[in-house]
Amino acid sequence: MPKTPKHPEKVVRPFVYTNDPLIMDLFQEFAKRSDKGIDKFGKTMVEADKPIEDWLKDVQEELWDSLVYIEKVKRILRNLNIK
Repeated sequence: MPKTPKHPEKVVRPFVYTNDPLIMDLFQEFAKRSDKGIDKFGKTMVEADKPIEDWLKDVQEELWDSLVYIEKVKRILRNLNIK
């Protein structure tokens, strides 16, 4: 069950629509991820404050993780002989 937004006047989710179901799924995942982060850290990204070096380090670490995940999927597909 979705939570009641803190600021219902800013609700966008019900009004965002595209004919592409993949994009609609991504919108929902973005919203869920945002809510999870707010619950975990008690702040929105707008409210988050830390040195720029820390933001850059976070981005770098996320990109490294992404490369690892891509390589893993490539190997799974290769092992399944899927091109």
